[in-house]
Amino acid sequence: MGQQSTGRAERRLRAGALAAAAAAISAIALPAQAPTTDAAIPLPSHVRRQPLLPQVGSEGGETRSLRVYRWDGPIDVLFRWYLGRLRGQRQAAVDTAYLRPDESTPVKYDLAFHSFEDQCADSAAPATCTVWRRAKDKRRTLNRAVGLEPGLWIERATFTWFSRATQGDLVQWRVELNDAGLSDDWQRYTPAAQLTVERVLLNRDPRR
Repeated sequence: MGQQSTGRAERRLRAGALAAAAAAISAIALPAQAPTTDAAIPLPSHVRRQPLLPQVGSEGGETRSLRVYRWDGPIDVLFRWYLGRLRGQRQAAVDTAYLRPDESTPVKYDLAFHSFEDQCADSAAPATCTVWRRAKDKRRTLNRAVGLEPGLWIERATFTWFSRATQGDLVQWRVELNDAGLSDDWQRYTPAAQLTVERVLLNRDPRR
């Protein structure tokens, strides 16, 4: 019964946090549309470009471009910064059929919050586990961090939208923020976030 009550309370916190985030940006002017070029993607001050791992893919290209950055600050603050500049909507309608060249759809965002369950750190089978990461330690550590709401911390935030290039090609855009501040043993927290900017060419205009 106690776990069910805790679950309901956390769901209410999530709903309230989303409403609070939307209210926090209400005074910011709405841009004409979402970015349609790499150069137009907003980047916060003091981000540092990170090298890509070989298995991730290319940093640039005609069909896919991927850029990764590190930002030394709370992911919740970075999320609000992007929410204000991209004006993402939780339930944005994404219809690409009527996009004209150099136009974009509304920006949709999704949030994933830190969960609190014990995890085995040295084995995939709990029965043979000898080193545990405890949920109570994770919560205690995150209590020292900035959260979207008290008791609610963002683990990942993703903004997605589509645009039609000047030549008529359909492009998907993604800006993803991942919390990078929690240590592997859940004992320490240093405010940091990984920022990924991705552009993917979905299909070319058949007239080309």
